[in-house]
Amino acid sequence: MWTPWLAVAGLDVAKAVCAGLNFIYFFHRLAYRPGEPASRKAAVLALALVSLGAIVESLFFLAAPVAPPAGSPLASLGLLLARAVPLAGTGLITLLVLRRISGR
Repeated sequence: MWTPWLAVAGLDVAKAVCAGLNFIYFFHRLAYRPGEPASRKAAVLALALVSLGAIVESLFFLAAPVAPPAGSPLASLGLLLARAVPLAGTGLITLLVLRRISGR
């Protein structure tokens, strides 16, 4: 049976995957592009940390041993909508990263 909690878990899996790809890209860029200006390095570091935070946040929610009770705010449609916004941002960054990797 479909519940908002299952949808939230699906969003968190997708967000963790996107954020993981983003983090790897940004970390690689920091480690292997020594000639970047300091301001660009700071921006890349910030994006790497945001991506790492998204991974940790998603894994925290996914590590919950059981779904919350039916009346809990964690099982609400509101949480589903609140979790969709960070996924949208993380997904957009992933699209930009993939575009950059592909050379477009």
